[in-house]
Amino acid sequence: MCSAVEVGDQIIGFAGDAARLPVLLRSGGTLWLPWGEPYGRERGAWVPGPCARLDSIQSGKWDRFRPVAVKIAVERYMERNARNAPYWARLRAGEYLQGLVATVGDEKRVYVVTVETPAPYRHVSERWPRILSTGDASPS
Repeated sequence: MCSAVEVGDQIIGFAGDAARLPVLLRSGGTLWLPWGEPYGRERGAWVPGPCARLDSIQSGKWDRFRPVAVKIAVERYMERNARNAPYWARLRAGEYLQGLVATVGDEKRVYVVTVETPAPYRHVSERWPRILSTGDASPS
């Protein structure tokens, strides 16, 4: 799971209501959307947490949220290992985190899409953000 990201000179941690992520638009602009649903809230319409598993998206578990695949523009992202120690990974030029924009009523939120962790990073976490390149299709 993705715990924090770096955008420009700003570190954005997944916590509280203030966390927002930059979603790229087809027009070339950026839309800042709330990042997931903070843990510990009374059960509501949203899925708690910052991430959406790719396999659960593909199996239809997110269909009720009218999911839209997007690219999230960040320089780095942070994972935490079993000892809660941070591990920062830098994206290369032209790489993005894949996101899922979920909608409930008129409200939208973005979740980071995760996949099984690539072999070189399994010592860090069991889930890993899905990375897209510039040429990858994304209906953002």
